[in-house]
Amino acid sequence: MTPHDVDRELRLVLTPLRPDPVRAERVRARCFDLLERHRRRSERIAAVGDLARHVAPVVLAGLCALYVVDLMTHVVRVFTR
Repeated sequence: MTPHDVDRELRLVLTPLRPDPVRAERVRARCFDLLERHRRRSERIAAVGDLARHVAPVVLAGLCALYVVDLMTHVVRVFTR
């Protein structure tokens, strides 16, 4: 038996692949749902990002101010003894 004979036998046994429209529609629907979920999540993350862009500098400035006040308190305690 030569490789060509094997190929011929396989072609007789195997059925050709044909597109399945029902399955293709299911796959499209799942992909569309997944893309929609990602889009909604991206919008939520972007909204939180906008808020964080405004709040983060204020919080950071507040922490820096607390640090400077605490530092000055320690300096005053050390030099007033």
